[in-house]
Amino acid sequence: MTSSHENNSSGVIDTAFVLRFEPQYTVTDTEAEIFDSIGPKVVKRESYKHKQFLKVAEWKAIAAQATFENINSDDIEYVTAVALDEDTPNHLRLPFLKVLPGVGGPLASTLLTVFNPKKYSIMDSRATGVLHEYNLLDSANPNQTDYQSYRKLVKSLAKGANCAPLDLYRALIAYSRQPNT
Repeated sequence: MTSSHENNSSGVIDTAFVLRFEPQYTVTDTEAEIFDSIGPKVVKRESYKHKQFLKVAEWKAIAAQATFENINSDDIEYVTAVALDEDTPNHLRLPFLKVLPGVGGPLASTLLTVFNPKKYSIMDSRATGVLHEYNLLDSANPNQTDYQSYRKLVKSLAKGANCAPLDLYRALIAYSRQPNT
């Protein structure tokens, strides 16, 4: 990602940025199912079932799909139940999800976001790349970015832009897909 992207006129991530780029993001049928159907089921159950986990993994981490197929269903339910438990400290949720084979920061943050899109934010290389381009993060690499700091940044930017963190994420992704000018 380079600064040759076409920047919005103010050079900041704000309401105008979200209004310009978020409508360019296409929500796939899979993504809609994840947030509209799977998310509420996970909230009610307070954990992911194997099939639900695989659906989210299929959407977010296609490359590691074969690894996820072999994860024990009980392990998925146990790990996600602990990670999503209201008594689990926020700073431990993402690292705990990452104990599952093949689960990295982007998928772990997605699992948290599907569970509670108002509280958590998806952290992947496209979103961190845009925030780095705007000098809001020290690194474009999500593996070098503290999730709690990232989550607070996205929540603050979303509040300032009068939108939900998920809408801001979608605007960041749409922006990242702009052709270089």
